[in-house]
Amino acid sequence: MKKIFFLLIICLFFKTNAQTQSLLKPGDQAPGFVLNLWQNSLQSFSMPYLNRAILLHFWSTTVSNSKSKNKSLNRLAGRYKDAMYKTASGFELIAVCVQSDKKTWIEEVKKDSLVNFINAIAARGFNDDVCKKFGITTLPTDILIDEKGIIIAVNPKLNLIEELLDEKKNFLPIKKDITGTIDISSGKGEILKQTKLYLFDNYYDTVATTKTNAKGAFTFFDIKLNQDLIIKIDNINENATLDPYALYSNAGDHIADGRTSNNGIEFYVSSNIIYKLSDENADESLNGSIDKINVVRNLSFLNNGAGLTAKDEQDLHSILLMLQKNKDLYLNISTHSDSKSDEKATMDLTIKQAKTIKDYLVKNGINTTRIKTIPKGKSQPRKLCKANTDCSDADHKQNRRVEFLVYRN
Repeated sequence: MKKIFFLLIICLFFKTNAQTQSLLKPGDQAPGFVLNLWQNSLQSFSMPYLNRAILLHFWSTTVSNSKSKNKSLNRLAGRYKDAMYKTASGFELIAVCVQSDKKTWIEEVKKDSLVNFINAIAARGFNDDVCKKFGITTLPTDILIDEKGIIIAVNPKLNLIEELLDEKKNFLPIKKDITGTIDISSGKGEILKQTKLYLFDNYYDTVATTKTNAKGAFTFFDIKLNQDLIIKIDNINENATLDPYALYSNAGDHIADGRTSNNGIEFYVSSNIIYKLSDENADESLNGSIDKINVVRNLSFLNNGAGLTAKDEQDLHSILLMLQKNKDLYLNISTHSDSKSDEKATMDLTIKQAKTIKDYLVKNGINTTRIKTIPKGKSQPRKLCKANTDCSDADHKQNRRVEFLVYRN
C-alpha cells in the first residue's frame, strides 16, 4: 500500500511539472513573476501589470533568429509604449534573455540600444522560474498579454502585434496614397521607367506592389501612415551604384537615397517623413509625428450637417473620453465631403459639420481653445472621382469622412 502511495506521489509530481512546462495559450490568465533586471535588481510583476498591455519577449544572444528581432521590437515598443489607448494605460515590452552569460547580454543590449525594453535576464535558463511559469522551452517565444492580464497571442508576427494594439486604441488609422518619383541622386534626369516596385513594412512583410510610369512616378494606394516603410526595386544594374538612385516626393523634395540590398535597391522611409509622400496637399494634420493619434470616423449627421445621430455620438465617445481624461490634449477636426456637389456647396457643408462636432465636444466640457476645425470640402478625396459615375457608393462613403488629430501641445 505504501509503495502504491509513493508511486502516486511521483506520478502527481511529474504531471504537475509537465503542466508548469507547457506553453500557456491565448485565453489563459498570465501568472505573476519576478525578474532580475538590467540594473541587477529584482522586480516583481503581478498580472495585470499597471493596466498596461505587455509583450513578453524571450530571447538569447546565442540564438540568432531571436536576437535579430530585437531591433524591430525596440522600434515597435517606442511607437506604442506611451500611446493613448481606450482602456489600457499603455504598452510595455519586457525582454527576458534566457542565458547565464550576463556580460554578453549587457554588451548586446548596449550595442543595439534596446532602450525601449524592460531588460531582464533568466540566468538559470529554461529552469528559471519565469520560464517554467510560462512553459518556455524554445527561443524566441513571444507572449502578448492584455491590460487585464489575459494572454491574447503567442508568437504573433510583428505586424499582427501592431494590429492588435491598434485595435486596443479603437481607432481606424488614416490611410493615404503614397506617391513619388525615383531618379538618380545627381539629378541628371535618368528616371526609372516602367519598373516594378515593392512596398514592405519595417518587418519585411509585403504591403503593396506597383510600377513606375513613363515619367518615373509611382503610386501605392491606400497605405497606412505613421509606420516605417521600405520601397524596393529588384534587379537594378550594378552600374547604378556609381550614381545611386534617390526617392523624391512629387514636390521634388529629396526623401531617401537608395541602398543596395538583396539583389536590388531599397529606400528606407521613416514614419516621421512618410507624410511627404502622402499627397501634394500634406498639411499639419499629417505631419508625420508618430506620437500623435490619427482617427477616422464616417459620421452620418442630421439636418444636412447641423446635428449628430445617436450613433455619431457613440462614435465620438472614445475621443471625448480621451480629451476629458487628459487635459493636456488638443484636437484638430478635418471634415471631408464626397464630390457629388460643387466646391462651394461641399465647403459650406464641411464647415457646418466641423462646427457641429466642436459644439458637441464643448457642450460636454472640452474647452473651445483645445479644438481646431479644418473644413476641407471635397479637396482631399481618398478615392478620386473624375465624375460621379466613376465612384461607387462605397467610394463616396470613404470620401465623406472626419479625420481627427489628437496631440499634446
